[in-house]
Amino acid sequence: MGFFSEIELPGEAFQEPEPRRVRWRGDTEDTVGVLAPLGPFHVHNDQVAIVVTGFYAYPAGFTFSLVMISRLDPSPTPLGFHHPGRPGPRSAPGGEFRFGIRFADGSKVFLQYHPLAGTESSARLLRTRGGGGGGRKWSQEFWCEPLPPTGPMAFIFEWGDFAVLETSIDIDADLVIDAATHAQSLWPEDADLPEDREHSPRPWATRSSAAMFRKTQT
Repeated sequence: MGFFSEIELPGEAFQEPEPRRVRWRGDTEDTVGVLAPLGPFHVHNDQVAIVVTGFYAYPAGFTFSLVMISRLDPSPTPLGFHHPGRPGPRSAPGGEFRFGIRFADGSKVFLQYHPLAGTESSARLLRTRGGGGGGRKWSQEFWCEPLPPTGPMAFIFEWGDFAVLETSIDIDADLVIDAATHAQSLWPEDADLPEDREHSPRPWATRSSAAMFRKTQT
């Protein structure tokens, strides 16, 4: 008799659940995005550069990347987004990196670790996606939804550790909106599937280390 013979195996009644088709949402998971003709643009001083690049538009929103480059190697303070918006291990009080977007309708998105009670799932969101780096350079991708309203869209930065004062750069949101009209659905026939509330593909935050952002009005 083998050592593991006493372990009970699943009975014959056990069956793997059938894979689910997911309702088409027009985001990066089921759509081929289109590169929007924006950037790269940057904020920099004699200590650090913050480069915004890689705008891709989708019917449900858009992606872009922030690239942080320290003039010194290694960077005198962490560049990573492990805990964006919070002081790093060598960050002075108020010295953490801050970033947000202001839209033409007065709404804005900024760092918010936990959604406030009563927040609707349709609120404007900005969240981090994949990223990495080391030494004097770090790159982080972001997803923002829904698409911006027509008009100017301001990217706003502040980074006390690197003496970056609050700086705003305006871009034309219409370029993102227009690019989104050329995005291609991979499975358009899934658009009529019912919404699966139990397996929502885009829940609010579950981990405190996830960078979550929330819509506000000025």
